[in-house]
Amino acid sequence: MASTSRQPQVELRHAFEEVAPYASTSGRSAMLVKKLPYDVFINHRGPDVKHTLAATVYNTLTGMGLRVFLDSQKLELGDFLPTEIEDVMRGASFHIAIFSPNYAQSPWCLAELSFMLRTGVQIVPFFYDVQPDDVRYAKGVYADAFSRHKMKGRYSTEKL
Repeated sequence: MASTSRQPQVELRHAFEEVAPYASTSGRSAMLVKKLPYDVFINHRGPDVKHTLAATVYNTLTGMGLRVFLDSQKLELGDFLPTEIEDVMRGASFHIAIFSPNYAQSPWCLAELSFMLRTGVQIVPFFYDVQPDDVRYAKGVYADAFSRHKMKGRYSTEKL
């Protein structure tokens, strides 16, 4: 009975598969197989966790049958469109934000997090080599990163 109740869900997921043109910042065109909507979007700082925790989370969740978006698995080198990433985040059932020591140094990570918050979709936080209070209260490496963003004029105090 359980396999029967899952079958329509699998068929519905296949209905959203399509091949779509995907523009490249390098000026070349590529085709990217998009599978929307995704169940999960993983927000992370690549140099900190892409090949460790993010890859483990991706492999675990896809092994459970979930459709997971992790940029290293879904994008080709040179391919990038912010609107495509926003579409994936908007359509995901939930988000995972992996907060790591260098996460707040990345304007892109912060922009994705800000967008995820605006979608109202549930965010599951992972804390990798940082304490939740460091993130919540902008302490330690997060205070340093936010201070650098402010000095560079990237963000106002209110936005930070």
